Amino acid sequence: MPGTIKNNISLIHILQVVVILAIPLFPCFSELGKLPIRIWDEGRQAHNAYEMFQSRQFWVPTFDGIPDTFGTKPAVLIWMQVWSMILFGVNEFAIRFPSAVCTSLLSIGMMLFAWKYFKSYWIAILCGILLLTSEALIRTHVARTGDYDAPLGCFTGLGALTYFIFLDNQKRVFLYSTFLFFALAVLMKGTAGLLFFPSLFIYTLTQKKLTFLLKDKHTYLGILLFLILVVGYYIIRNEAQPGYWDLVVESEWKSMYLKPAQGHDADFLFYISNGVNQWFRYYWYFVLAGLISYFLIEDIKVKKIILFSFIILFGFLLIISLSATKLFWYDAPAYIFVVLICAGFFYYLNQLWEKRQKSSVMKPALLILMVLGFGVFGGVKLMPRIYHSDEEYQEKYFYTMATYLQMANREQLNLTGYHFLSGGGYAPHHSFYLKQMQNRGQRVGTITYDELQVNDSVMLFETNLQDLMLNKFHATLLRHENDIFAYRLDSLKAHDTEK
Repeated sequence: MPGTIKNNISLIHILQVVVILAIPLFPCFSELGKLPIRIWDEGRQAHNAYEMFQSRQFWVPTFDGIPDTFGTKPAVLIWMQVWSMILFGVNEFAIRFPSAVCTSLLSIGMMLFAWKYFKSYWIAILCGILLLTSEALIRTHVARTGDYDAPLGCFTGLGALTYFIFLDNQKRVFLYSTFLFFALAVLMKGTAGLLFFPSLFIYTLTQKKLTFLLKDKHTYLGILLFLILVVGYYIIRNEAQPGYWDLVVESEWKSMYLKPAQGHDADFLFYISNGVNQWFRYYWYFVLAGLISYFLIEDIKVKKIILFSFIILFGFLLIISLSATKLFWYDAPAYIFVVLICAGFFYYLNQLWEKRQKSSVMKPALLILMVLGFGVFGGVKLMPRIYHSDEEYQEKYFYTMATYLQMANREQLNLTGYHFLSGGGYAPHHSFYLKQMQNRGQRVGTITYDELQVNDSVMLFETNLQDLMLNKFHATLLRHENDIFAYRLDSLKAHDTEK
């Protein structure tokens, strides 16, 4: 009989872990390849990854065959996307797969952490629901596209959590894990991988653990591991691409923190406003409740989690808010700590509930009801972002050509001889598809308005460009489908011939 009970408990525990592993699957992977490649900045990474996939030259990402000096981040994300293309083929899913995996790992790590330290499986599930049904991570530029910020958030988040665990139990494996995760964070997005360090230092001081760390030889071995990986990469990359380090200094220090890059500036409260009004708008009041709960909770470890999360959140937001360049996805790494602060309130609420319940059956009832309520509410809010994300972000018209090229590439339509005309000029989200067509032997490419000539076959979707072109050329409409117009330019009109 005792053996049967033990087996049942083990089976329940396994099922609980399986549920935690399954929770991220729908929000992270469902319809992942639906949308065409996004222009910022997924298009650049996709272009780099496809060229690296073709060339097998792994140290220096290229753009149109030459070293890419626009993107100065280390190549780890590009490597991950190349490996993904080897597994899944060249498609949108493969480009986004690393982001989805990293978001899943982060959410699973956070739930396991919450399960251990809040001593409640249901609070862990609540944390996962809040993180994955808000727009904190499940949005473009983070979990749903092939950008740097989901892997960055994964490695910085897991690095911070393992550091907390190390200070709590002093097991060296967690110290080495911390240095490894932060090395991966730097190798993912350069200096952005270091932005938690001031907060971690401050938390270490509050716990009076600085002397302990400085006297521990494993701290220095961990630093050595970090430097071998990070400095080693930059040395090799600079040898392979002379001048690379100077580009990094200009792009990641001067342009990021001292002057706005490409006009991306905003006021100091930009990230706070986005969190309250957009990314965490349904749940932000639980953050306030969690901070208040810090003063009411008796459990020392739970209080430490709230303090730790607040210090990380405050320090990180302060740095990115003071930085000259601000973009709406830069705050993504902060949100697991927002959720952990909310968990402090759920813990306190549950403590009050359990004290009033005499029946052991009723003690988990409040949290179970909250899981069901938040699960249904969050799921309803999440579904449109997964299945109608193009309308959600009001970008359908802008991506008309990319959507057509996505379809043409999947169905392997023969578009040989066509030039694709776009008013924007910079269009890596188009070239990702065109390069695949070219590698299948099709003669396709992009063209600007000034390069148009008689006898060109042109595809376009922008009505202003169409009006300009038809004002200059006599043209025959060859096809019109999915808001795409295809013309053959027959001759110049009289007023242009006279010129």
